[in-house]
Amino acid sequence: MPPAEDPRRSRASSASWTIVAHVIGAVLIGAIDAARLGGGIGIATVPLFAMVGLLAGLAIGGAELVVARLQLRWQLAALVLALPSFAITLPTCATLFDGAFARTLPLAGALHLLVPIVAWLGVAVAVAIGRRLLRDSDLIARAIAILVIAGLFGALVKGKAAFVGPQYPSAQAGISMVLIVIAGLGVRVGRRGATRRFELILAGALAAVVIATTLLAMATGLGAEVDRERLAARDSASRDLVRIARDLVDRDDDGSSPILGGGDCDDHDATRFPGGRDVPGDGIDQDCDGVDAIPPVVEPPPPPAPRELDWRTEPKVAAMFAAAKTRDVVMITVDALRFDLLAPDAAHRDDFPNLVKLLDESAWFVHAIAPAAGTDVSLSTLLSGRIDPFQPVATTLIEAMRASGRRTYTAIPGEVTRYVGDTLIGRGTDKQTIVHTDWDVQDVGDHVSAQVTTLEGIRALDDAKGQPAFYWLHYFDVHEHHQIKLTKAQLDAVHDPGPGPKARAYRALLAQIDLEVAHFFAERATRGLAEPIVVFASDHGESLGEDPRLGETHGRVAYAALVHVPLAIRVPGGLPGQRLDPASLVDVAPTLLALVGTPDAMAPLDGRDLTAAIMDAPLASRTRPRALVVHEEWQWAVVEWPYQLIVNPKENLVELYDLDRDPREREDLSAVHPDIVGRLRLRYSAVPAVTVDRTPAGRVWRESQAAVGATSAPPPPQER
Repeated sequence: MPPAEDPRRSRASSASWTIVAHVIGAVLIGAIDAARLGGGIGIATVPLFAMVGLLAGLAIGGAELVVARLQLRWQLAALVLALPSFAITLPTCATLFDGAFARTLPLAGALHLLVPIVAWLGVAVAVAIGRRLLRDSDLIARAIAILVIAGLFGALVKGKAAFVGPQYPSAQAGISMVLIVIAGLGVRVGRRGATRRFELILAGALAAVVIATTLLAMATGLGAEVDRERLAARDSASRDLVRIARDLVDRDDDGSSPILGGGDCDDHDATRFPGGRDVPGDGIDQDCDGVDAIPPVVEPPPPPAPRELDWRTEPKVAAMFAAAKTRDVVMITVDALRFDLLAPDAAHRDDFPNLVKLLDESAWFVHAIAPAAGTDVSLSTLLSGRIDPFQPVATTLIEAMRASGRRTYTAIPGEVTRYVGDTLIGRGTDKQTIVHTDWDVQDVGDHVSAQVTTLEGIRALDDAKGQPAFYWLHYFDVHEHHQIKLTKAQLDAVHDPGPGPKARAYRALLAQIDLEVAHFFAERATRGLAEPIVVFASDHGESLGEDPRLGETHGRVAYAALVHVPLAIRVPGGLPGQRLDPASLVDVAPTLLALVGTPDAMAPLDGRDLTAAIMDAPLASRTRPRALVVHEEWQWAVVEWPYQLIVNPKENLVELYDLDRDPREREDLSAVHPDIVGRLRLRYSAVPAVTVDRTPAGRVWRESQAAVGATSAPPPPQER
């Protein structure tokens, strides 16, 4: 009769198999993911998967040893075995509910704790059922368990792709970690029979190999920029694990890491990291590009052109300025409107006849760049006239319009005030109307609201009773193209650009806005009101699913589809036509103030007065070198037309594109034109920094900065 097996050794062998199974499962998932991404990515990422599997195996195996040693009843055993779930859910939920929409949910302030607790209890129930199902090692029971695990795995993969976009990086990372754990469970359940003693040795050897290869991968992996570009462009578990590892090894908390190609050249100095502001000639390489920035060559200004000083005195120009002082000002902004939908060479522009007519009758700045890919930065810049809009501002654009003798009216969606804040938008407004884009679910756009926006504009016309006025109508529907359900008639009213339904819904919603803008101006005409000054603009562009680099909608990154926007100014007496002058939303305030005759009402301003371009004055009057800077959470960009430099400090990526030849930004020219890259980096270092913080703490800080009489305060520490 064989001797009885030592229970302690049996438990150790069982825990060892748990470790081995989770490492095997993790490596399989990592290898599949690496094969999908291609290149040399797997050399760096598969060891990371193995390390996650090792840690999962240690946590789960350790919990099992505790349960066995204490001989806990099945209820307590399930709760103890579910405890490792907190290692994933707590970090995932720590920032998951910081977004503006999430803060409107019930119990929003406690969700970061409630969700992990609910998940723990759910895992405990699943563990209890699984242990009971598998206790007799029945083959049918194991087959059922494997099918359930496979189904759960597939549901998570599909759910992550369909519902968890790049705007929720912590959720993406959490799901990736869960997938790795589930893969290990599948391997573990697939084995039938008793554990073996040699598995303790195998687990130890495997752990040593995993640790050694992970350290090597962290030190040498992802050195090739092409691999980092491929990894950053596509949603994958590999990208999630690399970002987690880099965040863990970021000692100076500057958002960049020295491992896995992160490129931080001094992880003890938060002023030195890829994408940092390099001070020319100080002997320090702040942006980690290998060289200190060279001071720019200061060229003497060109001699004045013969007509540089006299264009404003021409009778037509003088008459335009004189009449503009008392005209109404109408500012129409369309949220998330891309430039290419209305571009001069765009297909099927006849879907939007009224907007096209407005653009064709205006000075249309076809090289306009938004200051960000998000509403908060862009509209705050428009209202403040400052490159850094989150500093105390003595006078906003709306306040300046009221000081010029105009009544001020705004019709703004509630979702916009949630992102931008109530304070800055509300300053100087005689009558502010909040347009609700949500009916059934709070803060989820579910219907076309353009008609309501126009109706509020018409009511403002009646309220003004012919007095000079400033009207700001912000149309929001295209922002909600992925949520609003459209009728067949609305979809059939526009061409189908394909592929996929997003682009057509987007066009259909812009067509609704097109009709409402025409309705508003028709109502002005029926009242016999004089032609107003009109500003037409968008705060940022939009992703329509055509490029994985853009994300699901907008924000975080700074590619041209998200920041190249329509900007046009129609002034009675001005000269219509396309303008190649570089322009930005920061220019709206100084231009309007110059037109209404109060150019110093908001001084100091960072934008440029575009009236010379509106009147098509001699080029010598308005052509000065200019670079437009974009600030976003993951990237910053500089546009000096036609070149756009895009820098991603966290991923240690530098991209350069020619927007004339390559508007979709497919051909990276950074290696071909290092001189242009260096020049545009220097341009970025010369402009004020902008803190892009969309957390609740960041919003509170922005609101305090926007208050009347506020004093400058540093932003809150940002989560990296």
